[in-house]
Amino acid sequence: MTIKLIATDLDATFLNDEKAFDHTLYAQMVERAEKQGTTFVVATGNHPDKVAHYFSGVKQDYTLIANNGAEVVTADGRVLATYAIDPASFAPVVRQIEGLTDRVQMGLVFTGTDKAFMLRSQADLGLGIDKAASYFKSLTLIDDLSEIDEPILKMTVNLPEYELPFIKQIDEMALPVHVTTSGYGAIDFVAPNVNKGVALADLGKRLVIKKEEMAAFGDGLNDLEMLRYVGHPYIMPNADPLLFGQSFHQALTDNNHDGVLKTILQKLL
Repeated sequence: MTIKLIATDLDATFLNDEKAFDHTLYAQMVERAEKQGTTFVVATGNHPDKVAHYFSGVKQDYTLIANNGAEVVTADGRVLATYAIDPASFAPVVRQIEGLTDRVQMGLVFTGTDKAFMLRSQADLGLGIDKAASYFKSLTLIDDLSEIDEPILKMTVNLPEYELPFIKQIDEMALPVHVTTSGYGAIDFVAPNVNKGVALADLGKRLVIKKEEMAAFGDGLNDLEMLRYVGHPYIMPNADPLLFGQSFHQALTDNNHDGVLKTILQKLL
């Protein structure tokens, strides 16, 4: 069956540990995808500006699933969908993190449609605000949650080596959020029933592409729904151990050797 859509996670999947990729291989992939009529999708927890930075210097005609499925943007920049978090979950999550300050590497960040917010009370936790500012655009410090003045698509906190216990704590609180981890300590909150797989399903309906005609690459638990949805799922050799043993294919090599691009060029296009 012809592959009509290929989706890939970024960190530790498409990008190497230096947050880069082989531009020559990428150009070859883009050329073949265009000839075959295959849609290339970036599916990531990052926001659109950060993704554009990673792809600076190459053709940026990818479709984007950003913020772990909370935002879908076409190649020409049109926003197809956004899914905001219920503000009722903000304060309970903040209180939960306040009880774990000794474990926090980066305080809670609220990613909005145009900017990001962080409480001053969390700005000095762990590595401090500099870490957050390197990942989130227009980061604004606030004294109170009432100062958040736009829809929030994602909340993020870093709790290295405590991701799964924290997710269990949040799940037991039955808040109106979906919580997941991309590994490396990062924990993301999005609206209920929002994830990369749901976003791909919606995109497939819009493009009239069946899931059997889709391939996807991932390395973390926030990729799980996407991998389970598509007909051709690939995990990286460096993936989270919990992703192995689930009948997923394995990419030809790891993220530091352009495993996604090499697998696409040798097996999918």
